[in-house]
Amino acid sequence: MNRALAFAAILLALGAGYFLFRSAGRMGDAKIEAAPQTAEITTATEREIAEMYAIEARYPQFGIPAIDAEIKAVVEEAIAQFKKDAAEGPPPGSAVPRYEFASAFDFAYVGADIVSVELVVSTYLGGAHGISFVTGLNFEKSSGRKLTLDDALALTGLTLQETAAKAKAELGQKLGSDVIAPEGADPTIENYGTFLVGADNVTFVFQVYQVGPYAAGPQKISFPRVQ
Repeated sequence: MNRALAFAAILLALGAGYFLFRSAGRMGDAKIEAAPQTAEITTATEREIAEMYAIEARYPQFGIPAIDAEIKAVVEEAIAQFKKDAAEGPPPGSAVPRYEFASAFDFAYVGADIVSVELVVSTYLGGAHGISFVTGLNFEKSSGRKLTLDDALALTGLTLQETAAKAKAELGQKLGSDVIAPEGADPTIENYGTFLVGADNVTFVFQVYQVGPYAAGPQKISFPRVQ
């Protein structure tokens, strides 16, 4: 884990965050790509209000049982971890009434052979600013098998080293001196493990702090699909 991701993990553990509940309200703005007669995308919602926390989770369901179950399991695991972290509640005298959790999906793709979704989980556990984490969930449509980094690279026709070289160059152009952790784009499985598949491209996602500062947000670099 590079130093920026390690720092982000420490912030999350300490509960640094501001409430991004409004993320869950952005479903109408989600980018949906679906081939005709492939699947019907619906939004599942889980809400819970307790004394110490509030939860609103929204995630897509595609009417494909194996894939729907995996997406639901990822969200429920994140909620369970949040509840564990929030078990003690805000400290006495805190101006924060309760901790909060939100999940949203900003992108969903259903093709003839692949299903992909960008799931964004945001938590508020007190502190100066929030922590959001992007998860790319990608599946072989016929079997429900989760796609690996090797699958993603095969779709672009590039090696990991070629991908990293191009990504580093583009990140340098986009962020300039705000690249605080260039090793976050080194050619490793960890650095390129979050990706999304669309009809025409594969997009690699770099988390907050992975390569740039919090203010820059997560970074995305896309490569054309060749298959």
